[in-house]
Amino acid sequence: MLSTNDVQNFVFDLKDSTKPRSVNFYFDHYRGETIFRAVVYLANRGCEWSIKTGGCTMCGTKNTALRREINDEDFYAQLAVAEDLIKKFNDSHDYKLTSFHVYNDGLFFNDAEVTPNVRQRIFELAKSLGFKKLVVETNGIDVMKDNRTTDYLGKAIKFLAPVELEVTLGVESANAQVRSLYNKPDSLEEMRSSLQIIRDKGGISKGYVLVKGPLMTEEEAYLDCVNTINKLKEWSNGERFRVELQPVCLLPNTLHEFLIARGKNDPYYWEPPLMSTLFRILSNFPEMTEDLYTALFARIDKDSSWDFWQNRPHDDQATTFKLYQQLVQYYLHRKPEYVTAALEIVNNSLWEERKKQVLPHPLEIRVSVVKKLISLSKKENIHLSDYLKKYIGCNDNMNFIDACLKHFDKINAAELA
Repeated sequence: MLSTNDVQNFVFDLKDSTKPRSVNFYFDHYRGETIFRAVVYLANRGCEWSIKTGGCTMCGTKNTALRREINDEDFYAQLAVAEDLIKKFNDSHDYKLTSFHVYNDGLFFNDAEVTPNVRQRIFELAKSLGFKKLVVETNGIDVMKDNRTTDYLGKAIKFLAPVELEVTLGVESANAQVRSLYNKPDSLEEMRSSLQIIRDKGGISKGYVLVKGPLMTEEEAYLDCVNTINKLKEWSNGERFRVELQPVCLLPNTLHEFLIARGKNDPYYWEPPLMSTLFRILSNFPEMTEDLYTALFARIDKDSSWDFWQNRPHDDQATTFKLYQQLVQYYLHRKPEYVTAALEIVNNSLWEERKKQVLPHPLEIRVSVVKKLISLSKKENIHLSDYLKKYIGCNDNMNFIDACLKHFDKINAAELA
């Protein structure tokens, strides 16, 4: 019988390119059934977008990327480790792993990150190990390029059948300005077209929707998520689409880590979204059931330290674990009643308090500042987080945006001198 007690997490040496970063076995949902899935995080060279530009402002994958070429033999060795663990799990349980997720912290159909030979090995594993679904990630630019040239996607879907191929794109937001805050590489039109290309070729299209990235208030984040899912619904024109809500957590070397370091007196101080905000978003779309969910934190118990929750979505100490339990039940069964039950126990005063937050600068100013910061950090060939630590700092008496504008004025004055 399937049990959440069977959750397993194997972590390997992050510097060893012959070992995956981790292999995880945990629960999921597939075609009306609660299942277990295998998730393999490959050791990788790094996302091409991250290497070229510093990447998305809220993304922490740069922290684990090896930043060097990894040959096919190393990837094969990583996959062999995962295959062995998968077989051991299947042999020791009265149910089999159903869904296979392979992530390279970047763009799956980009030859510079994952070669055709490595992709083929992954496809062969998905079939030989009896999985019903394979899930990968990429972006709209690569899907559009592939559609014009190599058609890796179409060929993969045909080879994998009857294994389903689910392709996930980092939509994050359907608001172009919000996506600029996150430094996303693809346009909204590329995103819309790519999701349709995936469907047209017979794949399952899924979008990540970000919950409260840096420089967003709780209410802005909530409204943006609801509007984004509605836009994805409009784009799908009645066809199936899937959404995974991605609540932002504290990660090193990100914009929101820097905003936390500036302290709570700065109105741009960032804190994780309320867990109840996730349920408020879900409550808008009861009809989506299996196709709308939010990421979990694997297996957590009521004795987990409060420090653990401080970096992740949380409400108050009295209700956070109770809300987490409701989230697990929703994840397992995808029934709207778990969302309703969660909203009956939330501390509404926290939500009302967050709703009062108004940031000093309109969104377009925040966006222009982030764009300028990214441009300046690229000129110095350093990550945005390093640029901020070097030039903006945390010890001034002004808010983050004003501190940045002051820094820009200094640069302009120096250039005119």
